[in-house]
Amino acid sequence: MGAHIGIEVRASENQRPMMYALRLTFAGFMFSVCIQVQTVPAVAQHVTVDLRASSELPDAPRPQTSEAADSGTIRGTIKDRSGAVIASASITLEATDSADIRSAKSDNAGTFNFADLNPKTYRVTVTAQGFATWVSSAVTIHTGEQFELPLIALEVASASSSVNVSISQHDVAEEQIKAEEKQRIAGIFPEFFVSYVWNAAPLSTGQKFGLAWKSTTDPTTFALTGVIAGYEQARNNLHAYGQGAQGFAKRYGANYTDSFSSIMIGSALLPSLFHQDPRYFVKGTGSFRSRAFHAIAFPFVARGDNGRTQPNFSFVLGTYASAELSNLYYPSSSQTHVTANNMLLGIGLDSVNGLLLEFVYPHLTSSAPRNIAANTQLVLREGTPVSLIVTEDLSLENAQQGKPVAFALLRDVKVGGVIVARAGSRASGEAIAIARMSNEIKTDRLPIQFLSLRAGEERVPLRASKRRTGEDEVSYRPLNSTVAAAGANKKIQIHAGTLLTAYVASDISLHPAS
Repeated sequence: MGAHIGIEVRASENQRPMMYALRLTFAGFMFSVCIQVQTVPAVAQHVTVDLRASSELPDAPRPQTSEAADSGTIRGTIKDRSGAVIASASITLEATDSADIRSAKSDNAGTFNFADLNPKTYRVTVTAQGFATWVSSAVTIHTGEQFELPLIALEVASASSSVNVSISQHDVAEEQIKAEEKQRIAGIFPEFFVSYVWNAAPLSTGQKFGLAWKSTTDPTTFALTGVIAGYEQARNNLHAYGQGAQGFAKRYGANYTDSFSSIMIGSALLPSLFHQDPRYFVKGTGSFRSRAFHAIAFPFVARGDNGRTQPNFSFVLGTYASAELSNLYYPSSSQTHVTANNMLLGIGLDSVNGLLLEFVYPHLTSSAPRNIAANTQLVLREGTPVSLIVTEDLSLENAQQGKPVAFALLRDVKVGGVIVARAGSRASGEAIAIARMSNEIKTDRLPIQFLSLRAGEERVPLRASKRRTGEDEVSYRPLNSTVAAAGANKKIQIHAGTLLTAYVASDISLHPAS
């Protein structure tokens, strides 16, 4: 764009010709102006000025919205140790207290930018092929803050070679069976159907029968059967068998058949049909109460080959079948009560035996791991966030003091990459009545007190704050995550499906989830 403007310049008599250069800005246009003045004494000079637009209009700044002004930004640049930029690196931004996860790629200049961030604490992870993974420390973004990370210099990944070896569950179970076959109480009595590995691989049908056969044909089994038969003969039990060698042989045969049928039916045949594991799994950690309950419940609760807990059909039906089978070889005078006695005795003795297996035998068993906790223990630390979903509607109208509130676990809880509580596990809490809390909270909130999360047989204590609050270290802070009332008459509700975050209230030892 050009323009010509006439300018009158008066010069004094002694002035020489001069050149003036001006730069003018008008209405967003920038102009270069050249003025040449040829002086004539006392005469007005007319000068032609050439005005040309030197550039186009710059973009006018756009007003920021309040939402954009409130949001924050995290940006950074990725290079290697030599200073070369790294393009196409994968960057993950994850909020430390929620499921807010974003990802991006570095551009050709090695830069990245995460915009529109809510005020909270984040962690940045950078990965690139051939380089070691880089993880930032926690970055807290405040309202409207524009945060730039220090230069990210990736280290070259250490050279390594690996060989992928595929091992089947059958092979793993075979190795675990070899260890179990070395287990003997006081170095004498076999303890083959006991596993000190909590998450042991399931047994195949052949392995169940193989373990049962080894147990029934162990020399100690034959010797112990002889001791029992001798004791019964000395007391003249089952007198119809008589005395002498013949009476001893009958008693010996009856006792051995009891043992053989019980093990083969209850620990091999039926577990194969019902796909259940016949072994007792030593818990080894946790409270005395939880361990005792685990031991006593063994005759009634089994672990399926799929890892899930289920009724112990194999043991109960196996005990009954063995007791019924005994009617074929016990004297007719004893058959009316042998079945019931043998079945009740078998169940009762197995509960007692479970207590011994849990608390006593581990200290007396050869080849048992000295530190069972190291074999099974995973510590879930205090303050670990747990994402929960409300499973039922709750409002001020039904929020009576102590009303149970049910939650479901949204995501697996892991310790060192091992799952200790699976998604869908149940958690519990209770509502706190507004009338009882009127001096402590606002009436436009619906407080909830978290109680516990079910992880296997353990209950993980929960609270609403990441850190302990108040003087009482086990007290819970009411959860302030409910919707505020728009008016005095509006109902305050938490709807089913609402996502809430709780925190582990104290360190707790857990087993891997089955």
